[in-house]
Amino acid sequence: MSVIALEVYTAEQHPNADALRLYQMGAAGYETVPIVANLDNLYAVGDTVAVALPGATLKDGTTIKAVKLRGYTSAGMALGPVKQPVGTDLSMQFCRAEVLLNAVALQKWPSIELLHNLCRRFELLGEAPQITYHAKVKLDGTNGGVQVFSDRRIAVQSRSQIITPHADNAGFAAWVSNHLDYFQGLTGEQHLTIFGEWCGQGIQKRTAIAGLDRRIFAVFALQTGGITGQIARLIVDPEQIRARLPEHPDLFVLPYQGEALMLDFGDRAQLQAQAEHLNQQVAAIEQCDPWVAETFGIQGLGEGLVFYPQGQGGDRLTYRELLFKAKGEKHQVVKTKKSVQLDPEIAESIDAFVALFVTPARLAQGVTAVGGVHTQSIGPFLKWINQDIQKESTAELAAADLTWKQVNKALTKAARDWYFQQVRLV
Repeated sequence: MSVIALEVYTAEQHPNADALRLYQMGAAGYETVPIVANLDNLYAVGDTVAVALPGATLKDGTTIKAVKLRGYTSAGMALGPVKQPVGTDLSMQFCRAEVLLNAVALQKWPSIELLHNLCRRFELLGEAPQITYHAKVKLDGTNGGVQVFSDRRIAVQSRSQIITPHADNAGFAAWVSNHLDYFQGLTGEQHLTIFGEWCGQGIQKRTAIAGLDRRIFAVFALQTGGITGQIARLIVDPEQIRARLPEHPDLFVLPYQGEALMLDFGDRAQLQAQAEHLNQQVAAIEQCDPWVAETFGIQGLGEGLVFYPQGQGGDRLTYRELLFKAKGEKHQVVKTKKSVQLDPEIAESIDAFVALFVTPARLAQGVTAVGGVHTQSIGPFLKWINQDIQKESTAELAAADLTWKQVNKALTKAARDWYFQQVRLV
C-alpha cells in the first residue's frame, strides 16, 4: 500500500520549529510511522489521517521520500483527515493510476553524494557532527537488488525498475530465477531487500572485476521493512550481512576496506587532512582493486570507495544523508581535481561547466541506463543525462554563479553530439 489510513497515536509541537508538529501514527499490524507536518491541518490523538508512505507517487507527480525536518525524521506525508476505517488502502484515491499497475514497488538504493556536497549540507543546516566512517570498495558493474517477501514471493530489480528474465538487466533476473530456492530460503516476517553489484564477465570492461570468468552478486547492504507501513532499516556491517545470508558460490559480501576514520565536520583542518589521506587510498585502489585481487587473484583497475557511517542506527534516511563516495580519476562523473575534496569545483564559464559534468564515465552510465546505443534511444539518453547532472550540480552551479537554464542547452548539445558519434561507430 502506498497511501494508508492511519490513526494518530501522539501529537506534539516540534521543539525546533513553531510551524511544525510531530506525530506518531499507525494501525493494527503496521509499524508506527513518525510524521512531521505543517499547520495546514492540525490532528488530534485518535484522528484518522491519510498518510503517503515513502515510494508513493501522488496524482500531482510528487514522489514521497523519508526526510528529516529540523532534526526529526518524517517517514511519510500526512495528506489530510479521512473518514475511512484505520488500515484502509487509499492508494487508488491519492496515487497516479500508472504507478498502481506495478505489482511490486521499487526499493531504490539511494544516489550517493561526494564529500563536498555533504560538507555543504551540514554548513547550510548549521550542524558540525563528528562521524566515523568505514569504506567498502566500489565495484564497476550494474546495481541490482532482490526483494524477498514474507509470503515467499521474490522480485528482482535494477537501479531504476523491476526486472524479469524476459526484460532483464545483464542477466541478473535470470540468475536470481535460476537460484530461486536460495532466495526463498531467506523468507522471514519482515520484508527483505538485498542490495549489491551484479558484476563480472561482459558487464563492464575497464576494471579488474571485468576480468572474472563468470558473473557474481557482490552484496553491500540489506534492508528490512520498507513496505506495508514498515520503516526501512539498513544493515551495512559485513558480519551482520553474512549472518543473514547463507553461503553461495556466486554471492559475495563486500568487507570493509582499511581502517575506520573519523571526520569532524566542525574542524576544517582535520577534514582536509583526512581528505588527503582518502585521496591516497582512492589512488591506490585505482591502481589495483584490493578485494578483487585477494578474492579472485585478478590484478587491475579499481573504481573507488563508498564510505558508510558507523554508529548511526539503522534508519535508512540517516544512511542516505550521510553516505559519500570517492571515485578514481578514470571513473569520475564530475571531473574534480581530486577524488575527495571539501569544496566544489568552480567552473569559469559554461563550457568549463560542461566539461566538468559531461564526462566519459557519466556518458557511459547513461548508455547503460537506456540499454545501449540506438538511434531511437537518444531521447531517453538525453533525459537521463540531464536529470543526472541536475540533481548533482547544485553546489557547482552556485559556486560558478550559474543557473540550470543557462547551462542546460550546452550540456544537452555536448551529450547529443557524443551519442550520435557513438551511433556512427556501432
